[in-house]
Amino acid sequence: MTGRRAFTLIELLVVIAIVAILAALLLPALARGKESARRVACSSNLREINLALSLYASDYHGFFPPRTVVDLWPSRLSSYYQNLNVLLCPTEGLLPGIGDLNDADNAPRSYIMNIFADYFAATLSAADLKSYNKGTYPGSMNETAFDFPLETILFGEKETGRTEAYVDVNNSTLSSVVLVTAQGRHNRSTGVRTGGANHAYADGSVRFNRYGRSLCPTNEWAVTEAGRRSLAICIYR
Repeated sequence: MTGRRAFTLIELLVVIAIVAILAALLLPALARGKESARRVACSSNLREINLALSLYASDYHGFFPPRTVVDLWPSRLSSYYQNLNVLLCPTEGLLPGIGDLNDADNAPRSYIMNIFADYFAATLSAADLKSYNKGTYPGSMNETAFDFPLETILFGEKETGRTEAYVDVNNSTLSSVVLVTAQGRHNRSTGVRTGGANHAYADGSVRFNRYGRSLCPTNEWAVTEAGRRSLAICIYR
């Protein structure tokens, strides 16, 4: 009787090398697929938050939550979206919040709301604008005031580590739109100025924008036509 032929060391090494090559080819594709699913989940969260804002506006004669220093938009909209996990983008990797809905303002959060600063700067008196900038002005944005609803952002992804709840396009210092918004969270490579982020618009849509494209050639966080042009920031060039 003849014995069964065993694999030689060279044959085993060849098989191991082939498996390693296949793994190297497949793992990036699997990672991209996983990130694609996270991006879709992030977009779905923004869609739910945008719907919560619309429901809030329908209960308040078309007005959005005002700019305040307490009772921020997460808590004001919480009864409409109800689950704090909606505030988290899976790609960011933050842990879900703990507690009831009354703690929404302090829960981990991946999203940031437009506060329509250029619109109020153009429409309010000097005294009212000062009150608005302090967060004590009682008025707020009405959903009928948008001239470009298809191109005006209501919510976007917040830069990791930032604590701001609102985007103020008129602020060019520590809280500028470039610093507080995530431009390349959903990234397929390690290069700078790559990838993109999800944004919820005033027409109810949620769209993915490549790095910096929401800021230039027009700044889609601005409401007024003049603001959209003058506040454009072309960081992707």
